[in-house]
Amino acid sequence: MTTALLLARAAFMQTLRSRSVIGYSLAWAGLIAATTLFSGDAMNATLTIVSFQLLIVPLVTLMLVSLQHYNNREFTELLLAQPIRRSAYYWGQWFGVSVALSFMHAIPIVGGYAIWQKYNVLLLCSSGIVLTLTFSSLAYRIAVGQPDKARGIGIALLVWLYCAMIYDAVIVVVMALLQDYPLENILLVLLALNPIDAIRVAVLLQTDTAALMGVTGAYLRAFFGTDKSLFAIAAVVTVWIGYPLVRGQRIFRIRDF
Repeated sequence: MTTALLLARAAFMQTLRSRSVIGYSLAWAGLIAATTLFSGDAMNATLTIVSFQLLIVPLVTLMLVSLQHYNNREFTELLLAQPIRRSAYYWGQWFGVSVALSFMHAIPIVGGYAIWQKYNVLLLCSSGIVLTLTFSSLAYRIAVGQPDKARGIGIALLVWLYCAMIYDAVIVVVMALLQDYPLENILLVLLALNPIDAIRVAVLLQTDTAALMGVTGAYLRAFFGTDKSLFAIAAVVTVWIGYPLVRGQRIFRIRDF
């Protein structure tokens, strides 16, 4: 077994044993149970859970991944003093932590579906995993690039605030200021600047709820259709996952511990 896989397995097991991660999974299970029991039908349950998912998963992932990286600093220094390639450690840690968080997020969804069978389990699992991978890569980029723990956590919170709240305000301002001009191309570009909005539109395209897609989603579907829109969103999300990781690896490779 390669060094990266061994490190990934160790990170996976460490994350699974974390009380914070276990608490996150239990809280998510309780939220799913409450939503499922009080929702009228499968569509309402799915959309309600997705709404919570788009807010909770990015925040929790950013915090847990960032904190784990900062709390493991001494362990990282010890390992890097050994004949271990930095790239192997970097990718092994990210993969192990991301898979563990995705696993702990998916378990309540699958378990709730096995009991109630009242929502789209594949859609919820896939969107949750993509959100976890996206924001774990952003968290690693932030933590690697910012040695100070307080500043790193602050930047992570600002990233979440931008994606979850500030971005929507920017969309409203742009539409108000440029209401006399064609906004299609501008809104499509803005969609690529927020992974939460891109994933939200992808989920709603799958559920065919056009009224809830928002302006950017409606324009995207009108211009490209459902299949091409999903392909474009997949490309955007891939960049959001890949670029921070590649950039973070370059910083990690030359960083002085």
